[in-house]
Amino acid sequence: MKKILLLIGLFSLPACNIQTANNGADSSNTTSLHPTGQPPKLTGTFQGTLPCADCPGINYQVTLFDDHTYSELTAYQGRGMNLATVEKGTWKQLSDSTVLIQRKKDSSSFLLSDGHLLLLDTKGRRIEGVLASNYVLNAIEGGDKRKLYEQKRQEGIEFTANGNEPGWTLDIDRKQITFRDMNGEEIQTALPAPKPNLDTLKVYTTPKITVSIRNTLCTDDMSGIMRPNTVQINIKDKVFQGCGEYLDK
Repeated sequence: MKKILLLIGLFSLPACNIQTANNGADSSNTTSLHPTGQPPKLTGTFQGTLPCADCPGINYQVTLFDDHTYSELTAYQGRGMNLATVEKGTWKQLSDSTVLIQRKKDSSSFLLSDGHLLLLDTKGRRIEGVLASNYVLNAIEGGDKRKLYEQKRQEGIEFTANGNEPGWTLDIDRKQITFRDMNGEEIQTALPAPKPNLDTLKVYTTPKITVSIRNTLCTDDMSGIMRPNTVQINIKDKVFQGCGEYLDK
């Protein structure tokens, strides 16, 4: 069985083995104008599942910000408890509808076409044929939380999370935990030392609330936004689940 693997090491994680095709398409086939005739907007959040040569797939999300920075989240299905990794860097515009994101060790190029972001091959060409749909990322709303997060940083918050049904928010700074729900209930308590305190799991236990933070991929069940931490909160006989992230990363 013939397989062409050209994007080995596309991401900076050591054993990525993303399965990609190069069909020799003309690189001039990377221009796509908006129906109004104007160049498309290149910023936004896009996500999908990319092929992986040695795992079931790679959950992938990239947000392109208007200041030419980006945030990229990857999680390999079936590996290491779905560990989520976030990398940030800069991107540059190559043409009206193509961009290049620059990582610490490598780079990738994408084409914006019909509201989707398409991962291009190593030569910047569009992937065609039966594998083409495997490299399409769908646009999703709500990925740019920079203003909210910057405000929280100014308040000294280091970790933030939220969940739905019922809605709740959680903020952790160096000294305390603050929990709020949609019913107006608020709990503020001193921040204890986490036990256990592992790279993949931290548990903060107090008489009022217990907060468990796992370094595993979490998808918001309303917005669909993927975040790098899964959060569970226990308050008496109530259990709240949601997604969060550290603000200093």
